[in-house]
Amino acid sequence: MKYILLGLFALTSFSTSLKAQAQQSSAAPVVDPNAPYMKDKHIPSFSITSVDGKEITNKDISNKYRYTCIIIFSPDCSHCEHEATELDKNTDKFKNVLFIWDSYRDMDAIKKFANKYNLAGQPNVIIGRDAAFTIPTFFRPRMTPFVALYDKGNIVRVWDQGVEPNELMKIIQGN
Repeated sequence: MKYILLGLFALTSFSTSLKAQAQQSSAAPVVDPNAPYMKDKHIPSFSITSVDGKEITNKDISNKYRYTCIIIFSPDCSHCEHEATELDKNTDKFKNVLFIWDSYRDMDAIKKFANKYNLAGQPNVIIGRDAAFTIPTFFRPRMTPFVALYDKGNIVRVWDQGVEPNELMKIIQGN
């Protein structure tokens, strides 16, 4: 009986320890507190080669859009695919937002992603590759999709694990 009680106590202690570790790791911040965007609240300098071969820089961003939403993604990331699917379903709600989809992957994979999720050819979407890696260096994401929203060039909020369209809409309509 003594050994059974000791065994149950050990099992309970072990499972409590695992639960505490899981909660601690899931609560750990994903955002790098030393990332440059934490100090510089403006859109970073960048140069992206878009899927149609054009070089686009931060200086080329049109003032016709009040908001700019930068999304760092990977074409083979299931969360990025979800992000693209949800935003594609809601494109009519984001006419005043310029979306910049940036990836480090090869251009063929980015083109396939752009075509699959109807991003190529959208007037308010730039999708391409930042060969100099300036956008990821500025934000230092630890996972994708990483989303940063700007209002007239000033940072509003970042999401280190993507954003649902409804949450993005609430912020845009609230400003």
